[in-house]
Amino acid sequence: MENSKKKTNWFLKILFVLFLLYSSLLIAIESGYYEAKLNQKTTLTDEAIKRFEKDVKDGKDVTLTDYVEEQVDYSSNASKLGQVISRGTEKFMGDGINGIANVLKLLFS
Repeated sequence: MENSKKKTNWFLKILFVLFLLYSSLLIAIESGYYEAKLNQKTTLTDEAIKRFEKDVKDGKDVTLTDYVEEQVDYSSNASKLGQVISRGTEKFMGDGINGIANVLKLLFS
């Protein structure tokens, strides 16, 4: 009797997960989710500027904390690790593309 155990191809599994991640981020960007979030922050800032200008015009005591929204830090060890990996990947890819471009320049010049 033959022991037929399938070997798992980890490279293909990781590649598939990265493709799913890329696809979901692409959909989020194309659907305008990111721009909607930025627009919401801009609207809040514009409202704060209008309140500030009105208070200055009325001669009220103005302090910065009344107009700046407190930013809550939701970062965790997992998100910090993700940022480190993202920066490393960005540096690796940027350097790699620049290296390839330099090699092509040398070949064709």
